[in-house]
Amino acid sequence: MKKLFAALIVAAVMAVGAFAEDSFPTGSWIDSNYDAEWVFGVNGSVELHDAVTGDLIFKFTKDQIKDYRLLPSADGFTLSFECPATHRKYKFSKPISLSTDLIMEIDPDWSDKNYKVNIKFKK
Repeated sequence: MKKLFAALIVAAVMAVGAFAEDSFPTGSWIDSNYDAEWVFGVNGSVELHDAVTGDLIFKFTKDQIKDYRLLPSADGFTLSFECPATHRKYKFSKPISLSTDLIMEIDPDWSDKNYKVNIKFKK
């Protein structure tokens, strides 16, 4: 019985992983420290806009990023990728909670100091 239960758990985690790309939140989040608007679209698209002017700063296309991962866990979802063009690694986490905030972490290649902040959902 324990083996059956373990197999069901593994199957459930794999099924969630297979559909995870549709599970990361879509919409816009604001990093007020830098007037940055992060836009997450369907099919894993990510764009960075100026939150004041709306101008596109950078579009993270599939050919510009590597190690794109969307990982479900018991705590929520984490989207991570590396962008050689910007010399940074990005990680966005959505904990399971009633809050609409995302946790954003940026790891620049040239520094040991990482940037971590809660970004707020744009209403």
